[in-house]
Formats: sequence, C-alpha cells, structure tokens
Amino acid sequence: MTITQNEAAALVRQVQGAHRLLAGYYGRLLMTLDSLAAKFGANFWYWNPIDFDRPCRSYTSPTSKWSWDFLPLLNANLVYTRTDDIQQVAIQFRVLTDPSLLKENRRGNNQPDPVSLATSTPLLRIYAYRLKDGSPQAIKDAWDDMSYPKSEPLEVCELSEHVSCIWWESDLGDFIVSTQDTLLKLTSFIAQPQIHDGQDG
Repeated sequence: MTITQNEAAALVRQVQGAHRLLAGYYGRLLMTLDSLAAKFGANFWYWNPIDFDRPCRSYTSPTSKWSWDFLPLLNANLVYTRTDDIQQVAIQFRVLTDPSLLKENRRGNNQPDPVSLATSTPLLRIYAYRLKDGSPQAIKDAWDDMSYPKSEPLEVCELSEHVSCIWWESDLGDFIVSTQDTLLKLTSFIAQPQIHDGQDG
C-alpha cells in the first residue's frame, strides 16, 4: 500500500492525538477504580493484561512480540484487597475495552488483525469476593485456589467453604459517566468500613 506525504503526516498526527487521548483516559479510569475500591477499604494489589503479554524487557526486540502487547491496559485485570479484621474482600475489575480481542472471541492463534476485528461493546466486568466469617485463611491466600463463578450475574455464588462471590458487567461508557450503580451493587455485598470522627460517645 502506497501512502502520500500528506497522508503520512495526517496519520502520525492522528496517532499522536490518540496517544494523548489514551494517556488522559487511562489516568481518569485508574483513579476512578482506585477511588471506588477505597470506599470499601480496599487497596491495590496487582494487575495484568488479559490474553496478551506485558511489554517486553529492554533487551528483547519489540518486533519479536505482538503489537498488542504494547497496549497493556487495553484489556486489563486490576485487583484490590481489604484485609482488616472486619471483613476480608477482593474486588476485581476486568477492563474489557475491546472484547473482540479476548481469546474466546478470536479465530486461530495468530496476532489479531486490527483492520478486520469485529465491532464490540467496551465492558467492565466486576467480581467481588468475600471471605466467610471464621475462615482460617486470608483472602490473598485463598485467591490462588479460586476460579471464576459460574453463577448468573448478581447471584451470590459459594466458590468454596471459605469464599463467596458475586459478579456482573457494565457498559464501560456508562461506568465512566457514573460509578453510582457499581457502588450500590458492591455495597449490597461488601460492608463499607466505619469512619470515626475522632469524637468520643
């Protein structure tokens, strides 16, 4: 495919604008997730890309990796935990900006072609895990033995004798506009920490 100088100049300007837009968007999204988790006393634990690798190391040639690996927050998994004496929980946010790129939606094992991808609705899938009272385990210790629930959305699922869970998914655009619906659903399952005003009585 040939491209003129004017077309190339327009293309790189679009790429420049796209990167600036993404930087602002991810900054806002990550702060929103941090703030929402903090309402339930949960702190960031870990994150990972979904169905792609992280960007390669300094001495690994980028051309040996898929170009999708350099967009690690495109589809990403972020987990927050709360480990106090009142309630131990984990809140998992699966940011699915492009569900077409999930392995379950791909054809074959080759790198997905960005030009031929089907249109998909960006989603936020949320899982809330709660350690049962009296459990001898900590939520992080129980994490490795947990699997995704097979229950219907918003139906409490007993994952094990120690952990129960609910999940649901929302339109990512709706979540960006307002987190109120997510807050209410989490509140139905997770107790918010008590806030002390420093006054006696």
